[in-house]
Amino acid sequence: MKNPIKIAITGKIGSGKSTVAEIIKDIGYFVFESDKEVDKLFNSNHIKNKIQNLFYKIQNLTNKDGSINKTLLGDYVFSNKSELKTLEDLIYPLLKKERQKFINSKKMEKILFFDIPLLFEKKLFKEYNFIIYVYVKDKIQKERVLRRKKMNKDKLEKILEAQSYNLKDYQKFISIKIDTSGDLDQTKQSLISFINKKVLDPL
Repeated sequence: MKNPIKIAITGKIGSGKSTVAEIIKDIGYFVFESDKEVDKLFNSNHIKNKIQNLFYKIQNLTNKDGSINKTLLGDYVFSNKSELKTLEDLIYPLLKKERQKFINSKKMEKILFFDIPLLFEKKLFKEYNFIIYVYVKDKIQKERVLRRKKMNKDKLEKILEAQSYNLKDYQKFISIKIDTSGDLDQTKQSLISFINKKVLDPL
């Protein structure tokens, strides 16, 4: 039995990765969603204790229910690159393990999808057979992100700075670009066409 074809979904914050992931799930495929897996890690007592020890300088880091205040943590690490690296060094090896568990549990599938926000920044792109790059105009991107709870322009700028890279360096690895500023049906048809023509029947 062949290993599943692995397809990454990536793009900047607010580009529409989650929307694309939902469409792919509706079509009938499995998607490893990195952000949701990180949320699960944050809810484990082991990780909560490690975060509290690493970032003890942050006042009120823990909410009343014992969960980590991710807004405060995010504000702190995106204002300090070395602290961001400390958090990533804790989370990313664990996320990699969860990704491998997902692959191992779905070996009979033809195709598996992976929503990987930092695919290029973390040099993970060579691990995938195809890459879907999701994008949107800057104006729409900012409008989308600023509608999120506890988000502001300053924080958005810091996140975008942390996610910065030269797209030209990775053009040759991108299999398809999808603009999510159009309607959902258009996005869905682009995805179905890509899967059927480029992935399942490339000849």
